Formats: sequence, C-alpha cells, structure tokens
Amino acid sequence: MTERSSWDECVTRSNYHFNPQRKDVLEDMIKLHGSIYPTWTNLMTQIIHNARPATWETRGYKGDGNPIPSDDLAAEEYDIARVGGDPKAVISHLNWEIPPLLQGISDMFGLDDMMTRIHVQLPGEVWHRHIDKLHKWCPREPWRVKRIFIHLTDWQPGQFWEMGNHHYQHWSAGDVFSFDWGDIPHCTANAGHHPRVTLQLTGISTRRTDTFLRGLRQHMVVHNV
Repeated sequence: MTERSSWDECVTRSNYHFNPQRKDVLEDMIKLHGSIYPTWTNLMTQIIHNARPATWETRGYKGDGNPIPSDDLAAEEYDIARVGGDPKAVISHLNWEIPPLLQGISDMFGLDDMMTRIHVQLPGEVWHRHIDKLHKWCPREPWRVKRIFIHLTDWQPGQFWEMGNHHYQHWSAGDVFSFDWGDIPHCTANAGHHPRVTLQLTGISTRRTDTFLRGLRQHMVVHNV
C-alpha cells in the first residue's frame, strides 16, 4: 500500500487552524442558507430502501459508476489504515436515482455540471475525517465549485456532523447548508437509531445559484412537481 497521505496533502492547502484545543463556532464552520419546505416525507421509505452500500472506493467520482482515481483512492485508504481503521468498511448508503420532486429542487440551485446524490447514513456508519478535493470540477476556477446539502430528515440523537471542531446537530428537514470544502476538515457519524438522509449537490456556481441562495435566506421555498 502507498504511504502517500491524502490528509497530509489537503492540510497543506487548507487555511484551517488545526488546533484541537480551539473551540469553533457554527457560524465560522458552515453557511446556513435557509430552508425548503419538506414536501418529500412520503418518499423517505423508498429512498432509504433503494440506497446502496458505499465505501471510499465505491462512493463515486463525479457520478455513479465512475471509479475514484487510483492514486487518490490509495492515499485515502492509507489514511484510514494507518490509524487502524478498515478502508473497505461501508461508510454510508447512496441513492443515485433522484425522485423527480428532489431533482426539481436540485435544479433550482442553478449549478452547472451538477452531481446529485442522496446520502443515507445508517446507524453505525462513519465518514472518516477528511477535507474535500473538488478542484476537479473546475480546475481553472476551483473557487466556483460549490457543495450544497439539504437535510431530508430531522436530526435524531446520535447523529452529527463534525465541522472543524464544532459538532453540528439539531437540524430540521429542509435546512440547507454549505461550507468551505477546501478548508474545513469534517466527518459524519450515525451512532443513533434512525437513518440520516441528506441530499448533496455538487457543481459550479452560477449567477442563478447566487440569486437563489439570496432568496432562500429570506423566504422558505415550497416546491412541488
């Protein structure tokens, strides 16, 4: 196995402080954009049922069925193995078949070259601490790449995101957030009794994206198809 570390490389590019004794606050770690009224509640059972187990290797590179570049994967798995973890463990369940209602919501954000997937993190599943590497979406202008999350289920005890040194929890279905993917180390875990379901959008920000997010902060959006 390679001894190249994805984590060490990402740390050198990040502006985060990496001081475990420093307490981060939510507002410095994520951007809360507002809420979308959760009209998808009756879809949850099928979404959870259809989600497929994913490892670091099978999580998808810009889409379902696209393998992770071998050098990147080897460096990511090395980081897990060197601290005693299982690099082949299931970290989440993914659903690449997006229902029309949720696809319609995704399209409202106006991202170019958008990848859409639903994360279903079942109890016991963990995404190890890492920093995202999304430069591939727009190598010449990586600052235009945006990753947006929409919570599809309410927070339940035992579920959390760790953003920097802050534990983000107590969200509600429909809450929308993003973060500085190239700087903020993060991880997620489900130590509770319920699935955690999130819609993830990744793509290149446009003027339409900026306009929609400004409006979302002012008014809850209700979307139906």
